[in-house]
Amino acid sequence: MHIFVLIFAAVFSLSNGGTAQTVDDLFSDEDFESSEIDRMQKETAEKNAKEAAATAAASAAQPARSAPKPVTTAAVPVSRPPERTPAQTAAPAPKTLSLPVPKMQAIPASAPSLPQISSAPAPDLPDLGKGGKKAGEEMSLFEMRSKKTGNPDTDVLKLDIAGIKLKMTPEEVMQNAAEAGFTLKFKDMETPTLDKWKYRRLCMDMKLFADKSKKECVKDAARQSGSEYISRLVYENKKRRETLTVEFTSRFSDNQAFRVRYVSKGDHSLGTTDEAHYFKAKRRQEFLRLLITKYGVPDDEQALQWGVSGIGATLQAEISDSFLDASLVLEDPNMETDDFDVMSIEDAKEPAIEKFSF
Repeated sequence: MHIFVLIFAAVFSLSNGGTAQTVDDLFSDEDFESSEIDRMQKETAEKNAKEAAATAAASAAQPARSAPKPVTTAAVPVSRPPERTPAQTAAPAPKTLSLPVPKMQAIPASAPSLPQISSAPAPDLPDLGKGGKKAGEEMSLFEMRSKKTGNPDTDVLKLDIAGIKLKMTPEEVMQNAAEAGFTLKFKDMETPTLDKWKYRRLCMDMKLFADKSKKECVKDAARQSGSEYISRLVYENKKRRETLTVEFTSRFSDNQAFRVRYVSKGDHSLGTTDEAHYFKAKRRQEFLRLLITKYGVPDDEQALQWGVSGIGATLQAEISDSFLDASLVLEDPNMETDDFDVMSIEDAKEPAIEKFSF
């Protein structure tokens, strides 16, 4: 304030001719208490107070607008938005920041529900380790066939091929084969195995070592003893390209038929033309139709088999893919086995060919 007064006095002195006077001589103490100076000081103070109040109000209003309402939220890291101008502050805040994040325990309905434990007894399940499988389920082809053919109703001993049945004698076979249009082609005579061995040793004792002489000697011994029998009969029907072979047991089992094999040759001259396919298809259909008509539905349809293998007599049918050769086999292998057993029992009753002198 004193500097202002000095400057004012210097200017005034220059304007009045530069008279040299002191400041104390020009102004008194009452001049420094002028009402104009007080007014200027008050206006400056009021202006500063208003500016300070406006700045404080703006600073207080900014956090009040951006702060969300107090809610129970989980700790989610969110970056603080930049400072906003009053125009930007009026715009709504982004939804990603204004939405509260609820705690998991506050919304139990959205959690996956656990299965309810029932007190009812558990259902019975099949025991796969003890034959508890359902029919046709997880069974091999062999198991399904064995299950299907386990108790067949077919009595194979009553079946025949061209009138020939199992357990027929050679005389009966000859008669029925002739009636069916077959002609005898071969007849094989045989000697029981154990008797053949004994006769061969006796022939060798007679110094007959040549194969031909030895064979004739064995046959003569078998005829004389009555052990020789018809082992096989072979028939044919040339017009139909058919053959019929019958095998027999020895006289120890009454010389009965235990295997009958029938073969019908297809037309091997047929190729792969449409005509050939037609005749082959007709032949296959006719073969299958006659099988079902005469013997009924097979016990094993896939194998075309009647009866059970290894248990008793069976009838097996087959037709080839290329030339369509059809075949039937009617047999009972147990008859052949039983025949050898009977032969062994009877042989045990006979004395040995070796002689002792003590």
